[in-house]
Amino acid sequence: MSSGRSLTFLQSSDWHLGSALTGGGLSLTPEVRAARRDEVDAAAERAVAAALTCGADALLVPGDLWDAENVPAATIHRLLEAFASFAPRPVFVAPGNHDFAGAGGYYDPALLAALGMRPWPENVVVFRSPVWTAVPFPGRDDVTVVGRAFLSPAAVAERPLAPPPPRPLTPHALLLLHGSLESYAGPDSPRGTKRTAPFSARELADARFSWAALGHHHHAHVVTDDQGHPRGAYAGCPTGRGLDEAGPRVFLKVTLPADAAPFIEWIPADTRVVRSVVVDVSELEAGPLAERVEAALAQAGAQAPDLVRVTLTGTQAYGARPADVLRPLAARVTHLTVRDHTEPPAPESGPRSAEGRFSSDLLAHRAAAADDAQRRVADLALRLGRDALLGRPVRPPEAEDR
Repeated sequence: MSSGRSLTFLQSSDWHLGSALTGGGLSLTPEVRAARRDEVDAAAERAVAAALTCGADALLVPGDLWDAENVPAATIHRLLEAFASFAPRPVFVAPGNHDFAGAGGYYDPALLAALGMRPWPENVVVFRSPVWTAVPFPGRDDVTVVGRAFLSPAAVAERPLAPPPPRPLTPHALLLLHGSLESYAGPDSPRGTKRTAPFSARELADARFSWAALGHHHHAHVVTDDQGHPRGAYAGCPTGRGLDEAGPRVFLKVTLPADAAPFIEWIPADTRVVRSVVVDVSELEAGPLAERVEAALAQAGAQAPDLVRVTLTGTQAYGARPADVLRPLAARVTHLTVRDHTEPPAPESGPRSAEGRFSSDLLAHRAAAADDAQRRVADLALRLGRDALLGRPVRPPEAEDR
């Protein structure tokens, strides 16, 4: 179909406002954690500002605006004010499994009224039913938006696109879907079967919508059909909170021309980048070790605003504290945490000595470990145990924020 008019919108989701930020493998200090929480909670303001700057006709938000039901009311007020500032342009929201639209939640007008809060702005369309619902686009008879809502955080194994909702007859038909793409393999992807409204790329293509704004996965990802044509995308979360959300964060500006394929632009969404850097420091002493890590940070593109975890691998002499050598590098970025995953040299003692028997047993235990966590425990036990047997100081490493 031809509308004779193009449509441009900004897409963003998975803001997870109110996140505690107590995990994620970064071991944030209280000061950095507080600053980062404020940046997470400013996602709506940044999205609206980006949408206004790029001249978007609408803002599409397919779910997980906040992280849990206990998000502070002040955070929701901030969100509502940001959406209101986008008026008269519309905002379309399809609640996900974190910000579900059940009774008694922040999507419930009765709760907002009871708390003395402002209602949802008139320019915001919230899909409140688990059943697919079609709504018109204000001021555009050539656009229809279809969406649905989660009503609880429970896993939804049903396939939302089998069968798909009927495609509206308008030239531009937009789908808002919070769910799991079965072929997605990002670092935030769950192990095993995807259980949150799963669907396939083929099912999405067969639904024949002009565009599908997708939410749930935290890394930006375009979904194409068998011919390589874009049929929808995840914008990912706009604020990196941990190592599973490393790398640049973006908003998606999508333009649907009258008679051409969708055009997608990636707009930076975050001034900071979460980065994970792994460095082999085998046999390096203090000076060369620091130089190698500094070079690795530069190669990774680490900048002053970034939040970085450096993991040291390879072999280091007994008693070495390579992480201590890197403390001066913390001034290069906003936050630097170092994990010492180096291993001690191979045991040299004979199998009949106490050290040899101990080392042999621990190495066998390590070889039989079921996962990386068990191997780390065996490595640590080997290092600390050999230090104790040889009369060296026993200094356990600092606890790691995984």
